[in-house]
Amino acid sequence: MQQYINKSTYIFLFTLCGFIYFLGLLFPLIDTDATKFAGIALRMFQHNDFVNIYGRLESNLADYDYLDKPHLLFWLAAASYKLFGISDWAYRLPSVLFTFLGAYSTYGLGRTLYNKEVGKMAALIFVTSQAIILANHDVRMDAILTGSVALGIWQLAEFIKTDKLINVMIGAAGVALGVSTKGMIAVFVTGSALFCFTVYLRKWTTFYNWKWLVGAAAFLLTLAPVLYCYYLQFDLHPEKFVNGQHGLLGIKFIFWTQSFDRLAGDRTFVSNPEFSFFYQTLLWAILPWVLIVYASIFGRIKAFWDVRFRKLPDMDFLTLGGLLIMLPLMSMSQFKLPHYLNVLFPMFAVLLASYLDNLMKSNNLKALNILEKTQLFTIGILILLSIIINFWFFPMDKIWVEVIAFILLTILFYTIFRGQGIMYRILVPSAVAILLVNFMLNANFYPQLLKYQAGNEMARIAKENNISTDKTYIYKQLINSFDFYSKKMVPGLSVEQIKHKNDAGEKFYVFVVGDDKKELDNMKLNYGKIYTTPQYRVSRLKIKFLNPSTRPQTLNTGYLIEVN
Repeated sequence: MQQYINKSTYIFLFTLCGFIYFLGLLFPLIDTDATKFAGIALRMFQHNDFVNIYGRLESNLADYDYLDKPHLLFWLAAASYKLFGISDWAYRLPSVLFTFLGAYSTYGLGRTLYNKEVGKMAALIFVTSQAIILANHDVRMDAILTGSVALGIWQLAEFIKTDKLINVMIGAAGVALGVSTKGMIAVFVTGSALFCFTVYLRKWTTFYNWKWLVGAAAFLLTLAPVLYCYYLQFDLHPEKFVNGQHGLLGIKFIFWTQSFDRLAGDRTFVSNPEFSFFYQTLLWAILPWVLIVYASIFGRIKAFWDVRFRKLPDMDFLTLGGLLIMLPLMSMSQFKLPHYLNVLFPMFAVLLASYLDNLMKSNNLKALNILEKTQLFTIGILILLSIIINFWFFPMDKIWVEVIAFILLTILFYTIFRGQGIMYRILVPSAVAILLVNFMLNANFYPQLLKYQAGNEMARIAKENNISTDKTYIYKQLINSFDFYSKKMVPGLSVEQIKHKNDAGEKFYVFVVGDDKKELDNMKLNYGKIYTTPQYRVSRLKIKFLNPSTRPQTLNTGYLIEVN
């Protein structure tokens, strides 16, 4: 077996990747999803209630029964709080660990379908894809889902090849963990890939192998805690008004309603109905590999088309087939967000790695040279964007960041000009470039950006000034980061409640944002100290905000007002 990249280079790249992921643990969480989910887990932990999932209504800040995502992320985050304390890095840690599981499973899948070298290349491509890096600091369900599904596909593909009982049990449990995180999308992705794999291998006996029953038992046993909790919170209480209706069943929701509501655009699930949304999203989400990923897809389609989809000994149909089913199916959904693509990235990674391996084995130097130039173009774009972000939008203000950035840039140029072998020159500089960009983002851009998120900044100010959270309230606008960094669900106050407390001579603090302060001013309250911090919705960046000269025009203000 030919080795394209030596062991020491892999060790360096994976170590550097681990360092970048570590930096992503350290800056504040971004509103709104990450802080909302961290707050749900915080409530579980503080109330010692791991059965019920509650969110907070933005209209009146009251708790409500949350039926949208299953329990696993919240359980893991709450367990992490228990072990390490309440912090942003503790919330993120389980997702990072599942990404490492996903990387190892991607390696395993590449090894199962091809060889160890394809597996190593696929794991490198996976952990250096932009959306995967992003999912480990802007933590939602997707890192845990992707790691679980990668494990499931790998182990069940291994089962189809070897017929070993342990593989079907582990694989089924992996898929169940995915369902426990985000619903039946885990089954759809895994099932599509394995169906294509089985049909391509012509292993028809696989479809009626009795060992699938053991796998089904492992799947249901792993999923049982989530089903039982849904039964207790929802199925036993048809009187609850949930998601706009009475009598909504939790178990039916996870198996059916959640997925098909989103597909059909029922309820409030209408966002980005454009069919091409995910194909456009892929242009940035799988950087720096996007252009050669598209090349691998079209190249594989052509190769199979030329032989009328007959079996080829040096190609698999698990990855391409799974992608050709899932991408159009997901694109038909009426509700789309960029991170929904992440669950497909292990298949993208193995497909690309095997495509490059085939080009090397067929000695197709012309195609490989084109791909090398393509990657140099991508690297140039990445460096240009990094310069704009870190020299114009948010200039670097720490010497250690500048030093490490210079070292990484030197390594990048070394790998470009001194790299040995065409495969090295395609993969290694691209990986170093995206890690350099994300070092700058994690060490410089995000820490500066999140100073404009009022929730975490005001919670820090309150702590520095010894303001008790027991005497702090929110008026009108929910900002989840203020809850999380206050380490409690800060109660809301209505106009009447504020007047009542004020008339009673009670001293308290009110967190209020923007023009809502005018309503407090109109009450003619007696203010004491007023703390302020800028507020901008940093999850929706616009050029007017990023441009330092126009940024002040885009900012709102968060206030923490002492009322006495």
